[in-house]
Amino acid sequence: MLKKHIYIDIDDVVSKTTDTYAGIVEREFGKQVLFEQIVTFDLRVSFGLTENEFHYFFDLIHQPDHLLGFEPVEGSVAVLLKWAHAGHCIEIVTGRPTSALEVSLEWLEKQGVPFDSFTMVDKYNRPGNDPAIAISKEELCRRTYDLAVEDSWEMALFIANTMGVPVALYDRPWNAQPINHERVVRCASWQEIGEQLPRVGQTPV
Repeated sequence: MLKKHIYIDIDDVVSKTTDTYAGIVEREFGKQVLFEQIVTFDLRVSFGLTENEFHYFFDLIHQPDHLLGFEPVEGSVAVLLKWAHAGHCIEIVTGRPTSALEVSLEWLEKQGVPFDSFTMVDKYNRPGNDPAIAISKEELCRRTYDLAVEDSWEMALFIANTMGVPVALYDRPWNAQPINHERVVRCASWQEIGEQLPRVGQTPV
């Protein structure tokens, strides 16, 4: 198999991130929301938060102690290790705020996640990102990948349409809307994601 360059998102793809949010929202705001009810990527809407509540919540969930406490998504590290051992290039591409740079790298090392490069991208036009650290989506388009693994419906379409890259969309409640696209394959597990790499280059993916 030829060496492939693989784009890997972190949150809710390798790291069990949103699983931790419901407990925080209940503790801080007294709102009870099940994981299955988080049906939009906009957490303000999913949790019914005001603008001020959301900014407080956003700061909480990006505290180093909280980020370091995440567990890996089942099967993710095993598949990434298999790909790395096969000689493929694992490229972490995250939309986390730039303030989370060091703790993100620490978490990846702590969990034994193999990677060849780490890139922060301003995927969602969030204020406060350091432009010296996070690249723009336009800059991302100059890169070449053979496969991308994402949980964001919006980013999956961007990668498939604008970059022409096959995408394994990790099935989550917030990306359940139809995404009929020949380059996007919805995957329910990392076992299914792992099966996508040999198919890259075939039509359809």
